[in-house]
Amino acid sequence: MPHQNGMATQTPSVKQALALLSVGDAERAAAMLRTLLREDASDAEAWHAMACVARAGGDAQSAVALAGRAIGLRPEGHFHITLAHALLEQEHAEPARAAAHVAVMATPRDPRAHEVMAACLEALGRMQDAELALRTALRLRPLDCEKHLNLAACLARQGKVTEALRVSEKALRLAPDTIFAHNQHALLLERAGRMREAAPFFAVVAEAFPQDAAAVANYGAALFAQGAFEKARVVLQDSARRVLDAPETRTNLGLVQMALGALDAAEQELGAALSARPQDARLAVNYGTVLADLGRRQEAEALFRQVESGQASEQDRARARFNLGTVLLAEGRFEEGWQAFEARQSLLPASQTEGLPHWDGTATGGSPVLLYAEQGLGDTLQFLRYVEPALDHAPVLLAVPEALRSLVARMEFVSGGWVMLLQKGQTARSVGAVACCSLLSLPACLGLSEPYPWRQMVCLPGAGGRLPEENGQLSAYGPEGLPAASPVSKPLRAGLCWAGNPGYRFDRRRSLAPACLAPLADVPGVVFQSLQRDHAVADLPFPATPLPEGDLLSTACLMAGLDVVITVDTVIAHLAGVLGKPVWLLNRFGGDWRWAEGSSRPVPGGERANLWYPSLRLFSQPVYGEGNGPWAEPVQAVADALCKLVKM
Repeated sequence: MPHQNGMATQTPSVKQALALLSVGDAERAAAMLRTLLREDASDAEAWHAMACVARAGGDAQSAVALAGRAIGLRPEGHFHITLAHALLEQEHAEPARAAAHVAVMATPRDPRAHEVMAACLEALGRMQDAELALRTALRLRPLDCEKHLNLAACLARQGKVTEALRVSEKALRLAPDTIFAHNQHALLLERAGRMREAAPFFAVVAEAFPQDAAAVANYGAALFAQGAFEKARVVLQDSARRVLDAPETRTNLGLVQMALGALDAAEQELGAALSARPQDARLAVNYGTVLADLGRRQEAEALFRQVESGQASEQDRARARFNLGTVLLAEGRFEEGWQAFEARQSLLPASQTEGLPHWDGTATGGSPVLLYAEQGLGDTLQFLRYVEPALDHAPVLLAVPEALRSLVARMEFVSGGWVMLLQKGQTARSVGAVACCSLLSLPACLGLSEPYPWRQMVCLPGAGGRLPEENGQLSAYGPEGLPAASPVSKPLRAGLCWAGNPGYRFDRRRSLAPACLAPLADVPGVVFQSLQRDHAVADLPFPATPLPEGDLLSTACLMAGLDVVITVDTVIAHLAGVLGKPVWLLNRFGGDWRWAEGSSRPVPGGERANLWYPSLRLFSQPVYGEGNGPWAEPVQAVADALCKLVKM
C-alpha cells in the first residue's frame, strides 16, 4: 500500500495518483505519475509514488530503483520505508534493515517505520527485537486495532500464544466489526488448543465470506470441536454446495459424518477430498481412518504405508504410522503393531518425565526406571500388567493419575513392595530414577510379540478371586461370559455404564442414550447398580442405584459385589476386566483395536475369549449408522443373556 507521510508537501496530481492506487486502479495512477514526471523529473514525491505503484504490481526490483531515485532527490523517511519493504520482498533482509534504520532515525514517531523494522528483524531471525519494534509502533498508536493484531501475530510466531491471545482480545475490543481480527483471534484459539472457543469468531468470518471455503471449513471444524455435530454438518454441507470440490470442506464434513456414525457418507466425503488433492498426506490419513473403521483394513494399511514412506511432513508420517499400528494390532500382528504404535509419542503433548532419557528395556544395573501413565485411565489399567515383565529388567517406580492411586496401591506388585508408587509431589529423580518409559510403550521396548496374559493383580472384598486357568491357557466360558459352572444368586446384581467421556470426538458412537436400554427393563429378577458418573439414573427407563462418590477404588469395591458389569467402551470395561468380573461390552461398529478379532482366541464351544480380559464378552453393533438404531440388536442380546442368567 502507498505510504501517506508528507502528504502536505505533495502536489494534487500525486495525491490523485495515490488515491487511485488505494482503490486498485494502478494503471491510471501510473499514467498520471508518468505525465507528472515528464513535466518535472525532479519531483521526488512522484518517483516515490511510482515505487508504490511498482510494489502494488509485484515488481519489487523496479520499486527499489524508483525508491532509490526518490531518495537521491530528497531523503525522506517514508521513502526509506518503501525501499525497506521492496528490498525485503526481494529477500534482501540486511539491506532492508539498513533502510528501515534510516527511516526510524528520520521519523521516530512514524509507527510504519518501526513496523517495517520489525519485519526486517524477523526475517533476520531476531524475533525478540522484532517484538520490541512492534511494541514501539503500538505505543505510538495505542488505539489502532491493526497494531495490536501485528503484535499478536508476532507473539504467536514465537510460541507466546497465551500472550498473543491477550493482545488479540484488545484488538477485538477496539474494532469489534473487523473481520480479520475475528479470524486471527479464532486461529490463535485453535493454536492454543481451545478450538471449542473459536466457533463464534469463525462464525463471524464465515457469515462475512460465505463463498470462502476455508472460512466455512474453519467454522465447521470449530463446531465439530464443540461437539455440535449436526450444526457442523449443516454448515459444511451448505458450503460444499456453494463451493464444489473444496478439499478442506469435504474433509471436515467427512470427519463430522464419522463422528455421527454415518460411515458411508464419511467415506464418500473423505474420498472426494483425497481425489481433489491426491498428494495431500493428511487427507490420505483421514481417508485411511474411515476405511479402517469400515473394516477395510487392507486398503487402510496400504494407504498408511504409502504415506509413511512418502514425502509427507514428519507429523503426517507419524499419524500414518500410528494409525498403521492400530490396524496391525486389530489384526493381531502385535510385534510390528507395537513398534508402529510408538509413533503416537510424537503426536502427544510432552509428558511429565522430568527430562529422564527413554528406557529401551535393557538392564539398568539396579537403578530404578520410572514407568508413567500416558493417556486415559482405561489405557493405564490395561497396560499395568506390563509392570511385571519390566521388573525382570529393572527396579520400577510407578506414576499414575490421582484417581487411580488408591486402587494401584492395592495391586500386589505395590502392596508386596516390589514396586514403589510415587506419591503426589514426589519426583522420580529424587529416588534415583535413571530412565523412564510410558506404560503403553512397554510392549515395544520389551520386544513382546503377544499380549501379556491377564491375571488378577488386585483382590478386593467380595471379589470372586482368580478366574480358572489350565496350564496357563484360557479356560472355557459359557455363553453368558461367566465360568461355565458358576452359580448366580438371585436377585442378580448388574452394574451399568452407558456413556463415556463426551470430550472424545467419537463418543457419540460409543455411548448410548439411556432410552436405548429399555429392553433391560423387561428382564425380571435383576437389580441395577449405576457405574456411571455425572449422569442421572433418573434418565434410565428402569430403577437403578446411583453410584456413590469416590475414586476408582471405591467403584472397584462396589463392582466386586456385582454378578455382571454391562458397559460401553470406557474405563469401567477395563476396571471390570482387571478385577476379573464378568463384563459385557456394548461395542460400537468399527470399535477399538483391543476388542477386535486380533485380540481374541477361540476357546471350546465355538466362543472367542479376549486376550486382554478373559472375563469379557462382546455385544457388538452388526451395522453402522447414526443415532440409536445400531444399538437395538446388541442391547436386546444383552437383555436375552440377562434372562438366561436369571434362570440359572
